[in-house]
Amino acid sequence: MTICLDICSIKVEDMERIVPISELQSQARRIVQGVKETRDPVIITQRGRPAALLVNYEDYEGMVATLEEMSQPDWRERLAEAERDSTAGKGITIEEFRARRGKRSRAKKR
Repeated sequence: MTICLDICSIKVEDMERIVPISELQSQARRIVQGVKETRDPVIITQRGRPAALLVNYEDYEGMVATLEEMSQPDWRERLAEAERDSTAGKGITIEEFRARRGKRSRAKKR
């Protein structure tokens, strides 16, 4: 279903779901399962105001990894280099990336 408002259209299925905390308390299993299956985040409200966000765990891990990358002082330069490499057809497999990311995470913990 699509809702059209003047010059823009919004797909209802792309909108974030908002759930009162009382519904989360009574339907937690169903709501969590929905987030796992659809990967759509759910905003939990308390007294009508946003209080928490329920997200798929893999998406959360991706957000954390992105924030870690962006916390590096040279992230913009590395991003530009990665874009150039991608355009040139250079790159590594996802397995190589995960191995490198794992090594960097373990080094930070030391």
